[in-house]
Amino acid sequence: MQAAVDIVSTSPHPTNKIAATLAGDGFAISRTNAWPLPILNTIGTTAQIGNSSSTIHAETACIFAADKTNAASLFVTDPPCPNCMKNMAEAGIAKLYIDHKGFDKDWVKRRGDSFETMSMRVAEKAGMDVFVIYRPKKDQEQKFEVISRHPPGYKPKIENPAKIEPFENWKSALNAAQKTYGDEPFALARATNQNGESVSILVDRHPTIGYTYETVENKQDKYSFILQPINRLLMIAAKEGLTLDADHIYSSRIPTSRELVNFIGAGYSKIQIGDRASSRDEHGPAALSTLIESAIISVL
Repeated sequence: MQAAVDIVSTSPHPTNKIAATLAGDGFAISRTNAWPLPILNTIGTTAQIGNSSSTIHAETACIFAADKTNAASLFVTDPPCPNCMKNMAEAGIAKLYIDHKGFDKDWVKRRGDSFETMSMRVAEKAGMDVFVIYRPKKDQEQKFEVISRHPPGYKPKIENPAKIEPFENWKSALNAAQKTYGDEPFALARATNQNGESVSILVDRHPTIGYTYETVENKQDKYSFILQPINRLLMIAAKEGLTLDADHIYSSRIPTSRELVNFIGAGYSKIQIGDRASSRDEHGPAALSTLIESAIISVL
């Protein structure tokens, strides 16, 4: 936790500074919330992208920077928003540690109910253990408080597991995906695993880990329990230690605003889009237009 605390003041955000550290087998990565450089250098810090903020949250930035996230632990200075918690669940984060001082900060004061009623439900369903760390004062011991711990043997439900298969041919993989999903939104990418082998990753939108379409809750606010395809593609790649081929990333429809911001934040600038007239809402096309006009993203 101290590694995240040590860098939180370096966050470029003027009012809501957050930092996280992701730790796994032989690695530890720390990041703050920040604007992706292509957005910072071209659009700046004041404009939204569609209906999304243009920053990458610290937790998600750590996931993007890691070689492989499955079973890793994440330490964060503030309680995560539901979107970051969904990302962590999809990326296979096993344990989450939150600094106790974060519960007195800005986001919790404004939207603390979203942490209690949604973020924690996502963690519980995913089987992610959640703790509060009380950082000690001088000559005191560090204390932990368990917020949520999954029962022994618990395995979360996954409505539609990602399909990761040996890669043979892009055109045939895309044709097969289109036959499988029809009009349902999906994402497909070519990737390289840690053995240097080419694979394809195929995902659709689905309820966050642990939920099914029968049990998922319908939230009537800015957050949803559904994870969209491009976000899911990015998280599955991180979880499995896969490197996406920047020239072979496909979305069957225009991604949402948040998907596009995360896509840029993950370091990508090219995407193939199947149906340019289809999107989840009107904000996705607006975000895409902004990013194309700013030469931040190109559609192949």
